[in-house]
Amino acid sequence: MIPVVSHSQLQQAKRVLYMSHLAIGDFVYQGVWLQALKHKYPQLSIDIWFDDCRSKPQDWAAGRNKTLTEWIDATEEFDDTYPIVADLEQRAQSIAKAQAKQYDIIVFVGKNRPEKFAKIARQISHSAQIAVTNSKPLSNPIANYMHMKKMDGVISYDNIAAKVSHITELYSQCFNQLLGLETSDLVAGKQQLPLAVKPEYLALVEPTVSKLVAQEQDKKLVFINHLSTASKKDYPWEGVKTLIVELSKQHPTLAFIVNTPPDKLDEVEQAIAQDGDLSNLAVCASTAKTNFFELPALMSLCSLVITVDTATAHLALSLDVPQVTIMASDFKLWQPQGNSIILEGNGKARQVAVKDVIAAANQQLSAII
Repeated sequence: MIPVVSHSQLQQAKRVLYMSHLAIGDFVYQGVWLQALKHKYPQLSIDIWFDDCRSKPQDWAAGRNKTLTEWIDATEEFDDTYPIVADLEQRAQSIAKAQAKQYDIIVFVGKNRPEKFAKIARQISHSAQIAVTNSKPLSNPIANYMHMKKMDGVISYDNIAAKVSHITELYSQCFNQLLGLETSDLVAGKQQLPLAVKPEYLALVEPTVSKLVAQEQDKKLVFINHLSTASKKDYPWEGVKTLIVELSKQHPTLAFIVNTPPDKLDEVEQAIAQDGDLSNLAVCASTAKTNFFELPALMSLCSLVITVDTATAHLALSLDVPQVTIMASDFKLWQPQGNSIILEGNGKARQVAVKDVIAAANQQLSAII
């Protein structure tokens, strides 16, 4: 198949704008293809637009902006970023900033709001080669049709998604059809963005670890993440409590870190402190307070990750830490690969029985303890 943007066009281009409604999990799998693009065409300056083009801002936008910007900056292979905006005035400022860059190529990969991304892409440049994915519009198909007509090339996200079994395959085909990239172009053959944790971030989390392990050198850390940005993906606190108590009985050398969003930290800390079964165990709540890399730093020191379907599942994969992943059954595309045991709940993560989580954790721990 001839890609939308040709090899010669990429060779001649200087500036590329990549647009997507990125979350951390997306960047784990899309970032490797952007790396591949940069390595294959080193003259390119690649900027990333991850404003999700919503009409109204979301409460979690500020946290996602900080996290993604810190990670993108740390890769040192990409240049400017356009984060999620708080209002339409900020979006207009982002568009004006992008217009001044005079991009040669604009690419959008994603499922949600493709017509809005297409509209903004063409507002940014009337002359750039614009290649996008499209999906069935949830509303206003006429607007979708009109904006897609102005693109230089459109491929169907839905058609690709229907034929693949994992998100790595989906992005592989998207980047192949849009930009002609092959799996052989991936840096070191990696299909997910590797994470290297620098010593300064390990130093930031050292007090948390020291508090848990004290002088007991044989302690093994278990990282638990039971919350996400969607309630159907969350696992109930009572299940987390049972999991910690039972695993502590079976493996006295375990210590537990319960990761939470910043706005839930006090609530989880109180739940631990006020619970007679938990307060005497080696367990604490934690959140990344200073920098995104506190999170992977802490995870890298753990022997096992038990998580719902959220960023930590994909970070564990990038860090090569064994995991148990608790997922709703309708998110199969996003199941982590590698050293992962996947537990599926019927429509909701909470449908997974605690005994099954304990059994899966023991299966992973058998190779560690």
